[in-house]
Amino acid sequence: MATSQLIEALQELAHERKIDEFYLIERLEESLANSYQRILDLEWDARVTIDRQTGKIYVYELVPVGEPDEETGEYSEFEERDVTPADVSRIAAQNAKSVIAAIVRDAGRQSIFEEFAGRVGDLVTGTVLQGTPDFTIIKIRDGVEAELPHYDQKRFPNERNERPGNEHITSASRC
Repeated sequence: MATSQLIEALQELAHERKIDEFYLIERLEESLANSYQRILDLEWDARVTIDRQTGKIYVYELVPVGEPDEETGEYSEFEERDVTPADVSRIAAQNAKSVIAAIVRDAGRQSIFEEFAGRVGDLVTGTVLQGTPDFTIIKIRDGVEAELPHYDQKRFPNERNERPGNEHITSASRC
């Protein structure tokens, strides 16, 4: 059976951005479940599964079975009732765009964090993009900017200043 365009696009994106494919699909399923719970006005929680081979999307309402726990008042067993709407792919496409964009942003931030986490205490060069009395924004490399706070030591005596007191930074200067 041929893999759907959705699954192919997710696999390609995961490979290109170095994101775990299963993580990407699981986050999409979670987001779709939240959306469908609101859209379908379900009484109970929803669960969404995306078939990894066909890309077909299934929506289930998790209906509690039995009695709730006496101490917590929560149910421990649920029965899945299929509530997949006919226009499931249109709603999924709208939701997928924002969810995937957020996942890609988070993965990019994590990658930058991992790149610089081991460099604490190292000197890093960059170009000043903007300076205000409260902070300076420095471009370290394409796609990576740092914000250096300037605290008024009279107003914030316990905060660490990232700019030496005798140094005045202006835009388009190297630091």
